[in-house]
Amino acid sequence: MKASRAASPDRPVTTKDIAEATGLSKMTVSRVLNKHPYVSADARRRVEQAIRKLGFQPNALAKRFFTGKTRLIGVVIPLEYMFVSLYFRDLFQGVLERAEEAGYDILLHNSTSKKIAPLEKCMNLVKGKLAEGLLLVAPMSFDTYPLKLADEGVPLVVMGESGCGNKVHRVAIPNRSSSYEAVSSLVARGHRKIAALTFDETHVESQERLAGYRDALAHARVAPDEDLVVPAQYDRMIAHKQVQRLMRSRPDVTAIFALNADMAIGAADALRDMGFAIPGQVSLVSFDDNPEMEQGMPPIAAVRQFPHKLGYTACDFLIRLLAGSEKADAPQTLFIETEFVERGSVGPARKP
Repeated sequence: MKASRAASPDRPVTTKDIAEATGLSKMTVSRVLNKHPYVSADARRRVEQAIRKLGFQPNALAKRFFTGKTRLIGVVIPLEYMFVSLYFRDLFQGVLERAEEAGYDILLHNSTSKKIAPLEKCMNLVKGKLAEGLLLVAPMSFDTYPLKLADEGVPLVVMGESGCGNKVHRVAIPNRSSSYEAVSSLVARGHRKIAALTFDETHVESQERLAGYRDALAHARVAPDEDLVVPAQYDRMIAHKQVQRLMRSRPDVTAIFALNADMAIGAADALRDMGFAIPGQVSLVSFDDNPEMEQGMPPIAAVRQFPHKLGYTACDFLIRLLAGSEKADAPQTLFIETEFVERGSVGPARKP
């Protein structure tokens, strides 16, 4: 074996050092490291001996680039959501768990709720060999970006609702039917004046939940009353103000359906501040469940989602796409079922 330059803490052993030590080409060394079948037994023995003697540690990133398989999955997500939202935290944990099981790492790409990540940046994650495929969530998924990426051959799965409908691979919850079930529970107790606290109605998620609310009222032959559809923009403080305004102008309201947990908490606080008993005077239901729903006085009935399962399933779906076990050109939508949890915030409608 030939002498080779000594490595130091500042200069790790490279494939060039292995090549010099063995008298083989760098290409042959790379073939041995990547377990290429067409390498002689003698060359393999010499490389393995040099690796042991020199203490060579393969560069995982370099190997990934060389093979074209990065074993990286790009997750395009608003990073600020992960610090304030239990939903997004659990969603990401599900993604991470499945990725680790399959030997993939995660590359986070930030898109904010105010400014959608440019299309070309997401394209470059895959085209530039940084990631093999993408997982997309709101707000980027609400636009037509997923379809544009898919048309360019980018393997991707949308987590949640999409502005592209069923034209891309998607793992979501049945927002419309889940809302229908929740509002129907109020209708079954005699409620007819049911208000809805909504968020951004340009979001497909909001549209689907609101459609389920309207479906339940229509099924009960309750005439639509758009004055009872109140925007509260995800925010509990805005919901607090809007519910106070609503109850002053429409004291005939006997129930409120909030399209997310924060708005439900804001509504509950507003009702208590105004002296309305829950559920004696006004019943309350939330789309979304979290520990605050259970700990409320009374606990708030809610549509429970399973974001960890959704993230895990979406990541598994993408991994199967990358492996070729799912057809990339035949978009599928997988639904993760929800659960309606009845609690003490729902009672019979009060009599006029």
